[in-house]
Amino acid sequence: MKNIIFIALIAAFVAGCAGNSTSTDNSAKSTAVAVANKTVTLAIEGMTCSGCENTVSEAVTKVAGVATIKASHLDSTAVVSFDSTLTNVSAIGAAIAEAGYDFKGEKISSAPVETK
Repeated sequence: MKNIIFIALIAAFVAGCAGNSTSTDNSAKSTAVAVANKTVTLAIEGMTCSGCENTVSEAVTKVAGVATIKASHLDSTAVVSFDSTLTNVSAIGAAIAEAGYDFKGEKISSAPVETK
């Protein structure tokens, strides 16, 4: 359902922009699709089931600039891709906290770094 609404909004945006400008300047024609240029793994406490994952995902998806999210109650994380010009980790964390979960920040990988 969200995809249909999104496609309808894009179509309305494109139709509204068509013919409004004869300029060759493409900067005036922006896209409504968020471009993910940053991906982070966030630590979240309090998720106990797939319903919690869905609640976190729905809350984070509402943050402007978020492209994708994959929450996991099994490892208490969420992997979020977002446009860093539109949002940041703090705003995403605030949405998680508002949904009722304990946002602990970015999860730092403990995997050893290979050296050559």
